[in-house]
Formats: sequence, C-alpha cells, structure tokens
Amino acid sequence: MRGLERFAPLTGVLFVVLVIVAVIVGGETPGANDRIGEVLAYWHDNDEQAVVASIIAAYSAVALLWFAGVWRATLAAAEGAPARLANTAFAGAIVMALGWSMLIAFNFMAAETVGDVAPQVTQTFSALQSDFFFPLAIGLAVFLFASGLAIVRGAMRPAWLGWVALVLGLLAVTPAGFFALLVALVWIAVISIVLFVRGAPAAPVPAAAQPLPPPD
Repeated sequence: MRGLERFAPLTGVLFVVLVIVAVIVGGETPGANDRIGEVLAYWHDNDEQAVVASIIAAYSAVALLWFAGVWRATLAAAEGAPARLANTAFAGAIVMALGWSMLIAFNFMAAETVGDVAPQVTQTFSALQSDFFFPLAIGLAVFLFASGLAIVRGAMRPAWLGWVALVLGLLAVTPAGFFALLVALVWIAVISIVLFVRGAPAAPVPAAAQPLPPPD
C-alpha cells in the first residue's frame, strides 16, 4: 500500500480510543428514570464537558465508518463475489455508526440547550441519550454476526475471533448487550491490529487479465 493507506486498518483502534476518551471526558450521565431536578442540575454543571465529549465521540463515528470500509474490503477479497457477508457486515457497521451518532446528538442537544428550553425538553433529551440504544445494538449485532460467519468460513485467522463475534452478536440485543458492546470494542481493536500487521489483502485478478494458456 502507498503512503498513509497502510495505516487505514488502525482506524478501528482509533475508534475504540476515541470512544474511551469521550466516555472519560463526559463522565456518567443521568439515567432515564432520574428526577427532573437531578437531570437539570447535571446538565447545568457539566454542559461544557458534555459538549467536548460529544465532539470527540463524533470523530469516533468517522473512524468507525472508515474502518468499516477497510473491513468490508478485507472480507470481500476473502469471500469473493457476491460478497454477501462482507456487504451485510458493512451494512451493520453503518447502522451501528448511525445509532452511535444519534446518542451523541442527544447528548450534545441536552448540554447545549439546557437553560434555554423548557426543563421537560432537557429531560427528554437526557432520557434519549440514556436509553435510545436499539439502533446501535441492532447494527452491532448484524456487524458482529456477519463478520463472525465470514471468519469462521475462512475469511481470516485465527478462527476463534469469528466464534467470539458470533457470541457477541447474539448477545448484542439482549439485556447483556452493554457488556457485549464493551467486549466488542476490544474485538474491533484486535481485528484492527491484525489487519494492520498483515497488510492489505491481495486483490483477485480479473479473468480478463489472467494470462492465456499456451497454444497446443
């Protein structure tokens, strides 16, 4: 690969690092069932750090989408046409990034508008940033399950990474989804490093470009 392109797989690690930094900066936000007084007090006292955390998290979504493109190319090269699992994993990553972006947006809106809108509006934004997790969970489940199937079928080694992804994909939309998400972050970082160390997959040679057999 030429230039900075060889570092593209590391966008998975970048995504994970930025998520961790955003969570540390933002701290623990109110729950959906917290009283309105507690919710308003939190966003009044932590509005600036919440905005900064939202911006950092937004960059993490960019890194996730970039990594999704790298991962799709890797799976597609190993799977071959029509690359069904590669495309399905890519679709899951897009939904996952969209769900994560929506949580980020609600967090930003609660922090940016507190004191300028009715208390009930702030409470609504706060509840959404706390519990609007199904798009993220659904996208994560599809991404992991399709990726796991592709790995188990030989898209890359070691195969245990595929089995881990399958288990996490099944857990993503259950009450254990939060813990599946935490482990999935580690999984993405590991995949990212493995891809970087191994380099780009070899592109299949088009049929038209293959040498013709010698004449009899």
